[in-house]
Amino acid sequence: MLIPSVSRETSYQPARGIGGDDYDLLALQRGRWGIAIGDVSGKGIGAALIMASLQAALKFQALQPHLKLSTLIGDGDRFVYGSSPTNIFATLFCAEYEPAKRLLHYVNAGHNPPLALRPKKGSCEIFQLPTTGIPLGISADSQFASTTFQFEIDDVLVAYTDGITEAENRQQEPWGQQRLEALLKSCSRKDPKEIINAILEQVPTFASGQALHDDTTLLVMRVEAGCDD
Repeated sequence: MLIPSVSRETSYQPARGIGGDDYDLLALQRGRWGIAIGDVSGKGIGAALIMASLQAALKFQALQPHLKLSTLIGDGDRFVYGSSPTNIFATLFCAEYEPAKRLLHYVNAGHNPPLALRPKKGSCEIFQLPTTGIPLGISADSQFASTTFQFEIDDVLVAYTDGITEAENRQQEPWGQQRLEALLKSCSRKDPKEIINAILEQVPTFASGQALHDDTTLLVMRVEAGCDD
């Protein structure tokens, strides 16, 4: 699915045959685009079924006109709370992107903060898109605030699940956010596929060949000239 003036690449690798991570891109009304990445606690078919049901519910709601993003996530929260065991929750980053304005509206329900990269001459500025609410399914009446981020041409969005940063080496040391950000600074001018390949090369190398114990999902998007140019 092609978002106007955006190049993008994705990767999904379940730790088992099927997993609880997911991502989605959805064309919305008035030229907007839905972007989501999430992670259900646990692994295997149980987590996958919960995520698939949540994804279907959110897709249906997102296509309704004039629905606020915070209301959409609140509905998703009540769905997970009412349909899952008490020890199951889901983290979710859900956004609406307006290509003509390069504006991202988002709610981050307890998910790893996606990173916005802004390449500059000889450097790269990194912005975190922090959490705006707790994970889905913990409470039936949680409130979720929405916020915005203004992209510029050549900015890159990197969204990921914790299977990336929590991958461990033989000393049980996690790869971590600092290593991820250091890598992204070094390759921020590359295209989305090259950025994903760099991450997927470094994480297993750090893990020294050990099997990854969690699902790993990546969504990388670069904002390109167009739309209003």
